[in-house]
Amino acid sequence: MDIKLDVLENIIEQKDIEVHYQPIVSIRKKTVIGLEGLSRGVFENELIDPLTLFKKASKEKLNVQLDRICREKVAEGFKDIYKKNKDLLLFMNIDISTMTNETVGSGFLINLVQECQIRPESVVLEFVESKVSDVEALKRFVDSYRSYGFLIALDDVGSGHSNLDRIAIAQPDIVKIDGVIVRDIHLDYYKQEVFKSLVSLSKNLGATVAAEGVENEEEALKVMELGADMLQGFYFSKAQPISSGILKNSNYSIKKISNNYSDYMTGKVNDEKNKLVEYEIVIKEVLHKLSLAEEKRFDFTLLDIVNNYRIFECLYILDSRGIQVSDSATTYNHFLKHKSLIFHSSKKGENHSFKKYYYFLKIMKLSKYMTEPYISVATGSLCVTMSCIFKNIENKKYILCLDLNPDSIYI
Repeated sequence: MDIKLDVLENIIEQKDIEVHYQPIVSIRKKTVIGLEGLSRGVFENELIDPLTLFKKASKEKLNVQLDRICREKVAEGFKDIYKKNKDLLLFMNIDISTMTNETVGSGFLINLVQECQIRPESVVLEFVESKVSDVEALKRFVDSYRSYGFLIALDDVGSGHSNLDRIAIAQPDIVKIDGVIVRDIHLDYYKQEVFKSLVSLSKNLGATVAAEGVENEEEALKVMELGADMLQGFYFSKAQPISSGILKNSNYSIKKISNNYSDYMTGKVNDEKNKLVEYEIVIKEVLHKLSLAEEKRFDFTLLDIVNNYRIFECLYILDSRGIQVSDSATTYNHFLKHKSLIFHSSKKGENHSFKKYYYFLKIMKLSKYMTEPYISVATGSLCVTMSCIFKNIENKKYILCLDLNPDSIYI
C-alpha cells in the first residue's frame, strides 16, 4: 500500500495520529509492567499502518516531523494512566534513521516527557538496530539519552538483517526478540536454540529479555522456559486505545500462564526422570551384551543392538584413548544427497578425545555422561549422546557411545 504526498502532509499538519497501546507483561510479577505505544495515521476516518506511513515519510524526507508527532501523541496518551501507576513503563518507538547530531542534541524528547510529567526512567526508547547505518550515531544516541535516565531497548532482534555486534555497541537495558522466532517456537528446535542463544547473549550483557508476538499458551510457556523475562503479544492483549481497563484486560491470561507454568515445568522434569529410568534399563541390557563380546565381535554386536532397540540412532565404541574401535551402527540409511557430505557416521579410527562425551568421563572420572541436545553429524537429526564405560570379556576398558532422540523413547 502507498499513500499520496498530500495525504501524508495533511496527517503531519493536522497531527492526525491515533495511538494504540499494547501491554507488556511479567508472569513472575503477575502484572502488566509496561505499555508500548503504536502509532497509526488517520485520514478520512481510515487508519494507515505505521509501516506505510513511515516508508512514505522517509521517501519524502518528512520522517523527523512524523516521528516527533508520533512520540508526542504516545507520551500525551500515556500521561494520565502514568499519574496513577508510577511503576508503569512506556515503550516508545524511535525512528533511529532520523537521529543526527542536530536531532540528538535538540532536547525535544526530554522536554516532551517533562511536559507530560513522565520520568525519563519510566520511558523505554525502542529502535530497530538494523536501521542504523552510522554506528557512531547510534553510540551518540544511546549515550545522550541514557544520560537523561531513559532506558534503551533493541526491537525486532533476530529478524531480517540483525547485526548482533550492535547489541554490544548499544548496551541495551532490554532486548526484544522478534515474533518471527517466537511463532511456533514450542514445535521448532532450531528456533529454540536461536532464542536461547539470544537470551544468553542479552543476559551476559546485563539486558532483560522480552518475547514479542506471543499468540498462544504453548509459546508463552516455552519462551518462559527458555529465559524470557517479559512477554508481549495477542495472547495477552491486542493493541488498543488507552483506557482505565487496559491494565486489567490481560489479568486472566497472566494468571493462567502463572498457574500453568509450575505444572508445565514439573511435567517436564517428571518426563525427563521417566526417560532416564527407561534409558537405564535398556543401557544396562546393552552393556551386558557388550561385556560378553570380544573386540573383534563389536561390530556384529552393535548391529544386533541397533536393530533390537529402536531408541538408538547410532552406536559406536571408543577405546580408553578416545579412538573409535568399531564401525558406527545406525538405523539411518536415507541421507539426502545434498547433506551427505556433512552428515555422515563417524568411522573406525576416528579420534573423539576432544568430545565432551569422552573428556568429561576421563577428567571427572564419571562412569556415565549425557550431552545437551544437538544436531548429530551422523544423522542430521536432533539427538543426545550418552557415553558409558564398560569392560568386555577380555577385561579391557571401553566407552560405549549412544545417540538417542531426546524427544521420544520406544522400547
